[in-house]
Amino acid sequence: KNDEYFVLKDFQSYCQAQQEIAKRYGDHRKWCHSSVVNIAQSGYFSSDRTIQQYADDIWRIKPVKH
Repeated sequence: KNDEYFVLKDFQSYCQAQQEIAKRYGDHRKWCHSSVVNIAQSGYFSSDRTIQQYADDIWRIKPVKH
């Protein structure tokens, strides 16, 4: 059968990654530490800021004043 969505193509690596995640999740202290580091390094995100950046840098448009 055709795997048109490539679900099975990387299934083995997916299973390996899930095993590694389960192993890491088992160490509560390290998991919490990794979670905090991930959050701390995620950077500033705001949908408003993102749209404004698109408007300024990509679309080069200005707001319409009423």
